[in-house]
Amino acid sequence: MNTVQTDINTIAWPKATDRESVIEINNLKKSFGTQEVLKDVSIKLYKEENLVILGKSGSGKSVLIKCIVRLLNPDAGEINVFGEDVSKLGTDALGQLRQKIGFLFQSGALYDSMTVKENLEFPLKRIKRTFSEKEISEKVIEALENVGLADALNKMPSQLSGGMRKRISLAPAIQGIKYL
Repeated sequence: MNTVQTDINTIAWPKATDRESVIEINNLKKSFGTQEVLKDVSIKLYKEENLVILGKSGSGKSVLIKCIVRLLNPDAGEINVFGEDVSKLGTDALGQLRQKIGFLFQSGALYDSMTVKENLEFPLKRIKRTFSEKEISEKVIEALENVGLADALNKMPSQLSGGMRKRISLAPAIQGIKYL
């Protein structure tokens, strides 16, 4: 059995020896000054498997995700995603890897000065630049419909509840739109 030790208990599941590893983390460490946040974290996530990381505030959940997508560099350990050593990826390869991973920041990362529509359009126009105006509009509407918030299209983030902002931030990942 593979196990993950948590602050509360140990979670166990059957071995996935015949399945492809998607994320493999070995002995990951990350500190900020004297504050050791990640202490020898090791995880294997296999294709078609879901993994939920839970913990109290400040326990390192966001730091772990930022290390996986190399928004932060770990102090020690190895991270392999889709068979690639994340620490050795160049800018272009890292960008391609990030396009394959959906992640959502705790704050939702919406621009306060833009409507919901503009927030969802922005990366498609500025980063992707591969879609026509019609395709962008269709993708934005479909993403909002997928999270039950099509009526929020022209609202400002300040007009939305925290849960609504989170769902809007999650909408592109659910639909498979990769912005980074």
